[in-house]
Amino acid sequence: MSKYKFIELTDEQFFDFVETQDQKHFMQTTYMKEYYKLKGKETYIIGVESDKKVIAAGLIYLESMYRQYKKFAIYKGFIMDYNNKELLEFITNKTYEFLKEKNAYVFTIDPNIIQVERDTEANIIENAKDNYDVIESLKQIGYFKSDTNIQIKWTYVLDINNQTSEEIFKTFKQNTRNIINRTINKYKLNIRTLSYDELPQFKKITKDTSDRRGFSDKSLEYYQNMSKAFKDKVTFKIAELNCDVYLNDLNKEKLDYQNKIEKINGTNKKKENYIQELGYINKKIEEVEKLKNEKGNIIPLSCAMFILYGDEVVYFSSGSYKEYMQYYGQYIIQWEMIKYACDNNYKRYNFYGIMDVFDTKGKDHGVYEFKKGFNGYVKELLGEYTYVINKKIYKQENLIAKLKKIIKH
Repeated sequence: MSKYKFIELTDEQFFDFVETQDQKHFMQTTYMKEYYKLKGKETYIIGVESDKKVIAAGLIYLESMYRQYKKFAIYKGFIMDYNNKELLEFITNKTYEFLKEKNAYVFTIDPNIIQVERDTEANIIENAKDNYDVIESLKQIGYFKSDTNIQIKWTYVLDINNQTSEEIFKTFKQNTRNIINRTINKYKLNIRTLSYDELPQFKKITKDTSDRRGFSDKSLEYYQNMSKAFKDKVTFKIAELNCDVYLNDLNKEKLDYQNKIEKINGTNKKKENYIQELGYINKKIEEVEKLKNEKGNIIPLSCAMFILYGDEVVYFSSGSYKEYMQYYGQYIIQWEMIKYACDNNYKRYNFYGIMDVFDTKGKDHGVYEFKKGFNGYVKELLGEYTYVINKKIYKQENLIAKLKKIIKH
């Protein structure tokens, strides 16, 4: 008789279990289940008990359909000890049996554990911890590495480690510190939380960004449903420029330089520099006054969505208007949320996905460079692994998908 028992978990059982786990992730929560419910998606919560204690669990989501057959995904799960091969094999076999009855032909997992430890430059560190043994166990059990990763495999993380925000700030790269100080002291940008009714404004900025950079944006309904499902575990921030505040400071600076110039008789290098600076200030005043006349006093610059769950604050989604990039709205949003993470005893600030890590000419490498300025480290996860339930249907679906891709191109 097996020492393990496979069961369907209640929401309460699932919540209580994942809250105690180091691997916990917002994709494996009752909040995410609520999001799927709002979308009308088929979900299940399965688990394994030993001595009446839950020791493994997973939120299963219907990802797609092929004819009447179903593909399920366990995003960032299972939540369990992957070094326990016996348990891994048990939960895999029982999930196979469970989903086969639901007319599934395949399911995927992408565990929330690292593949190997890396530094800020994505280099494998000396004496790095790894989970290559887990990969070997997955293969022996019958999984194979998926060709693509639906969920994030490469992330960028900043450990808080009980440091204050002042201590964390000192670890940032010099250019990042300079930019943040500029947004605080010079532009005096305002960061505020968007209400549910203001999410169309959030979507407007992210759409502008996705159109410009050529990637697919989430729908407004997605952001609204995430807000409904995660409630106080999600927040939407916006960075705004108050033209009047900025103009007031510019005019004070202008007067200061005028006074300095008037006090210098004749001409010297210092006076010439003051005159040059005054010219720059006058030009900036003209630009901001024009901006105010055309767009209004409050100018939205950047926005970002954050998930506040477990041990980390996750920077999940964002956007910025290209024409206002010189105000660095995204930097000050990050800084405000890093301070929040420090002040509220989070263990990590997760900048989340990075792409083109090793391709310096890739279109998304700049995002990685931006995140590196905060001096964290690259976290490479295991990636997605596939377990086939119905080989015949799986092969058919793959062949059709390949043919569609060829025809499309």
